[in-house]
Amino acid sequence: MFYDDFSNPRSGWQQWNGAQSHIAVREGGLRFFIGEPHYDYWSLAGLEVGDAILAVEARVVGGPLNNDFGLICRYRGPNQFYAFVVSSDGYAGVVAVDGDGYHLLTDSGLTYIAALDRGLATYLLRADCVGPSLVLYVDRQKLFEIEDHRYNSGDVGVFAGTFDDTGVEIIFDNFYVFKP
Repeated sequence: MFYDDFSNPRSGWQQWNGAQSHIAVREGGLRFFIGEPHYDYWSLAGLEVGDAILAVEARVVGGPLNNDFGLICRYRGPNQFYAFVVSSDGYAGVVAVDGDGYHLLTDSGLTYIAALDRGLATYLLRADCVGPSLVLYVDRQKLFEIEDHRYNSGDVGVFAGTFDDTGVEIIFDNFYVFKP
């Protein structure tokens, strides 16, 4: 349904420069730098899709390993979307965002998965948003399959963020949207 290799800076993805953080198409991808603690920033493709399978390469190139990054589906606004979360220090989970905040849909919150504890590396992320089913894969390994009925369509995108430590740098490349 959609593919972007981020070779065109005017491809429609949201970009911006802040005092401490930025999102820009450069160096062969969509580059995030987060210089503020406890912030998540995202960029959207500008699509309206229902059921979809998303995939992207996420290359962690700098900063602390207790970061977060991943895919977004069914984005209806800043307080209505699903996020498929991974961190370089080995944690992953699925989150529903609504007017009451972030809700971890994985039973025990963010779950430690030893295979993800890789530091500065490239991760192949996949999120299936099909009906109420939300499935997260990392490097072709299924990590979670959850059902949630909050949202059934919206925009798609990527995000990156920090916890206590700042300086997270992640480059996303080869973003795909497939029809299931």
